[in-house]
Amino acid sequence: MEKERFGMLEMEPAELKRLNKIIKGGKPIHSVDPEVKEIIRKWREGKPRILDVHTHPYTKTGWRSLGKFRVHLEKYLYKREDVSPEAISALMPTEDEWVQPFRELGVAVMPCGWDAETAMAPGDPLYRSNTNDEIAAMRDKYPDVVVTGWGSVDPWKGNEALAEAERCIKELKLIGLKFQQVGQAFHVNDKQFYPLWDLCQDLGCPIQLHTGFTGLGSGAPGGLGTKIKYTMQLIPDIDDISADFPNLKIVMLHVSDGRDEDAVLLNRHKGNIIRELSGIWPEYIAKASPHTWFELNRRQKDKYMFGSEFNLFPLDGILFQHMQLPYREGVLENTLWKNTVNFLGEELERAGVDLKEWKV
Repeated sequence: MEKERFGMLEMEPAELKRLNKIIKGGKPIHSVDPEVKEIIRKWREGKPRILDVHTHPYTKTGWRSLGKFRVHLEKYLYKREDVSPEAISALMPTEDEWVQPFRELGVAVMPCGWDAETAMAPGDPLYRSNTNDEIAAMRDKYPDVVVTGWGSVDPWKGNEALAEAERCIKELKLIGLKFQQVGQAFHVNDKQFYPLWDLCQDLGCPIQLHTGFTGLGSGAPGGLGTKIKYTMQLIPDIDDISADFPNLKIVMLHVSDGRDEDAVLLNRHKGNIIRELSGIWPEYIAKASPHTWFELNRRQKDKYMFGSEFNLFPLDGILFQHMQLPYREGVLENTLWKNTVNFLGEELERAGVDLKEWKV
């Protein structure tokens, strides 16, 4: 059978189909397929490491930051029925196992903390936050792989959230803060949270915001009580705070499925906004968010960053699928590291990251 061109790859269709089947369920999520690893390694020759700005340390204890929602995700994402918390813990990697795929594939990673205690902890004995100290400890323990991390504060905690945000930047030296508005049950443009954005702007602390649909509670009766209104109203929610805090850098997470057109308009209109592409198998980006795919390959080619959402998705699989897509020349390299350095370079250096590797 003759080889065909699939994005950056040239291979037989049957071989591509076989490898795609492996990465989508033929192995543990936190392992790396050796054949796919070699394909990625060859493509990366002579290039700097990929920068992954959005991951979750769902380790043997870290998965509990989702509590009962993680138990449901086993059914929604992986079609596993009647999975117990003990079984999930057994499936999850240790910290050493969690960082290994990044080391093998040449990826510098920035894990995210999680604090949604006010909205998610009541009535859920499984819930446990992924703390900012734990994120900083991962950076210190694995400096060759974890270059920095994103902290998290519960916006409902008021002055406590403000103090913790400041500690994240000044003491822990994390790059910024990550929010998940459905899990934390808040609208970012609610004026009671404006002191938090004002502080982040003053600290030079970028923020990550979830956009569009979410898998949190998806498919469960009532979405397990969650409401997607908090991430579907990009305009006015994110439009308001990006205008009211023009020096606050905002990373709009994911492909904003359901609000695709609003997302590309905000990305075009606001210079302090950039987007990120995790939370979906790359092969579905063009179908789920066609405006995003179009703009990513044209006038917004400098406005997207790479995130894997490991270990909800396998790192090797996400990279392998990106390599199969028909990106225009230079777009994938922009997304995988160049745009991140251009947009967050100052903040990365403030967090102690030596950018010499990427400034080539």
